[in-house]
Amino acid sequence: MSDRRRLIGPLNTIIPNIGISSNATEADVFKGPSSATRNEDGLRQFFLKTGIIENANGSAYLEVGGNIIQVSVFGPRPIRGSFVDRASFSVECKFLPYISQPNEQLYNNTTVNAGSTANTGPTNANANGRTGLTNIEQKISSYIETALLPSIVLEKYPKSTIDIFVTILSTESSNSGSTKVDAALLGISNWVLNCSSVALVDSGIELKDVVTSGVATLKNDKLLLDPEVISSGEDNENTLTCVVSFMNLRNDEIVGFWMEGDQSKFEESQVEQLIDGCNNMSRQVRANINSYFTSTLE
Repeated sequence: MSDRRRLIGPLNTIIPNIGISSNATEADVFKGPSSATRNEDGLRQFFLKTGIIENANGSAYLEVGGNIIQVSVFGPRPIRGSFVDRASFSVECKFLPYISQPNEQLYNNTTVNAGSTANTGPTNANANGRTGLTNIEQKISSYIETALLPSIVLEKYPKSTIDIFVTILSTESSNSGSTKVDAALLGISNWVLNCSSVALVDSGIELKDVVTSGVATLKNDKLLLDPEVISSGEDNENTLTCVVSFMNLRNDEIVGFWMEGDQSKFEESQVEQLIDGCNNMSRQVRANINSYFTSTLE
């Protein structure tokens, strides 16, 4: 007789390979330039794996730098109630407990003890938005949902729901001890979106296009794609960072745009330069994703 009071894990689960140095195949690891030698227009190496959650319709696991992300897709699942002619769509993004969230002092209203990088916890974590999510988790969830929504053919799934659950296992800001960094917040949002797009493809849900994203930082007229965490002690006042999401096969249609920084200090041409940089990165990520799925079919 089974123990009904205990939650049993799903059958045939796969333990993810933690770290690029683990037993990964050539198809799983995209060998971009290393952090120390890459150019401003180059991407870092990232590890990608699909199908790691057996009981989900689609799943993906991604590592890049200090960021580790896991995404699961459930649906289309039937919903009760009145008939609706198209599926509903939702995204929920959560950090593991005790992981420092980027810009948490600003958005989550946390406090940090003197001489320590540990915070006392959010004092206003659920001021608005989704129940149970911090303000940062709500921001990331809303951005991912807004960017992915135009790509899904919801009309194909009436009276159904499609749900994406994102778990952030590690961030670069938590590893470096940074507390207020725009690049960390937008950087993790960028890779969460790319990982979520891969999970959607793995689920078999009909899509108009695969949404991919790019993130870029402009500082002192120098453009850097896929920026790493900038130390909170550096001068970030004259820095502009943005993440832009595209459907590249649909004439590079922009489906998501998030910018942090004082835009009044930058000209319109510089903002356009940032968007073009994000589009360049988005195309590179898209090419790698296409290569990954092609290799899995062989």
